[in-house]
Amino acid sequence: MLDAPAAPLAPPARPRPASHAQHPAEMPPRDPSFSLLLSLPRELRDRVCLFALTSPFPFWWPSQTSPRHDVAVSLLTTSRQVYEEAAPILYSANKFLFTHPSDCNVFRVIASPQYSALITSVCFRIREKDLRLWTTYLGSKSADRSLKHDLPKLRSLWIFLRCGNVATGAWGHLGGHGLPAGIQAQVQAVQNAIGQQVQALQQQVQNLQQAAGAPVTPPNPQPAQQLAFNTNTPQPAQFPGAPGQQWNNNAVPPPPPPAPAPPPFYTSFLRWEREMGLENLCLSLQETRPIDAEVKIVCIMRLPSPEVHRLTRLYPDELAVDRNGDARTRFRKLHGVEVSLEISGYETQA
Repeated sequence: MLDAPAAPLAPPARPRPASHAQHPAEMPPRDPSFSLLLSLPRELRDRVCLFALTSPFPFWWPSQTSPRHDVAVSLLTTSRQVYEEAAPILYSANKFLFTHPSDCNVFRVIASPQYSALITSVCFRIREKDLRLWTTYLGSKSADRSLKHDLPKLRSLWIFLRCGNVATGAWGHLGGHGLPAGIQAQVQAVQNAIGQQVQALQQQVQNLQQAAGAPVTPPNPQPAQQLAFNTNTPQPAQFPGAPGQQWNNNAVPPPPPPAPAPPPFYTSFLRWEREMGLENLCLSLQETRPIDAEVKIVCIMRLPSPEVHRLTRLYPDELAVDRNGDARTRFRKLHGVEVSLEISGYETQA
């Protein structure tokens, strides 16, 4: 038994490959209530909502606007918490545009009475025929229909008032189109006033340049004999009905009073625009607008493009031209409201 040959050694066992039937351990199910947005601090969430829900263009309601806002409104449907955090940003950080006072009043009810009251910036586009409706709405203190109660958080108000078109007629003069009957006759008067003011302004500029460049010299004294009593000078005629009238031939007649300075281009426009209701529009906001709110009114008048170019050449210091070719004056105070005139050009058929 001891002499029996030894059994051959078996080859080393190879590791058995893993069976494909065995599945790896599965991941635990994800918590459906987990939100990556809500896991951020509140300050970062507000910045995310501000970036996703704000637009540089105003939201025109109820009309459709040409530019796309590209705001993630669907973010508000994520959860109730996200809605409560994002809705105030959507209303307070954007601009809204309305063309009728009823639109502004109805939007507050339809959108969200709670969050629409947080609107801080609005734009109103007012047509001539709706001016009386707007002045009533802006000056009202009613809790049901008024600017004061519809937009209590208002901080910026821009009003674009359309003042009508002035077109070149068949006889080459300017005539009002779309204006009230009582105002059409004043369009030509405004055009004539502009021409007169151009000459007056040019004369004033020349006088100022001469006064700044030339030294001031006293006037030559009058000869003494001109002030002496001249017996050959006929006595002034005595008119009946003026008894006891005294005449002094030796007295030097007082110099005539200086001519009043001609009103500038902007003042003439305000005087003409007062008939259109601009003054009433400003007065309607005196008691209802917030004290710290920025209120600006832009009066838009449409003229043929050649007329716009002519006015910009005549008033380079008064009119500034934007990229669209429209000219606008500087804002000036009128009854506590900043008012500017914008002249918009349009092409005419030859």
